[in-house]
Amino acid sequence: MQEDISNILSRNLARKGLLKAANCARACGVARDIGKGDYEPISFCRGVLKVSVDSSAKAHLVKLQEKMIISKINEALKEEVVKKIIFKIG
Repeated sequence: MQEDISNILSRNLARKGLLKAANCARACGVARDIGKGDYEPISFCRGVLKVSVDSSAKAHLVKLQEKMIISKINEALKEEVVKKIIFKIG
């Protein structure tokens, strides 16, 4: 019987109480890859991804793409994790 490595990792992380932190880090990592410099993920908690942008103009442009960004992140994670994006300017 061969078990998938992701199942083994998930089970061991859950046993150690680290699964939630690992999932948050995964969401931020995927968001960073998708953003390609348009924004920088700061944190992820309870479905809300907090990102930093350089200016209010950049925040507005990213806000216009929010649904598409959320969809891409959730698709990459293979589950509905991100529900909302909050922007921090600076």
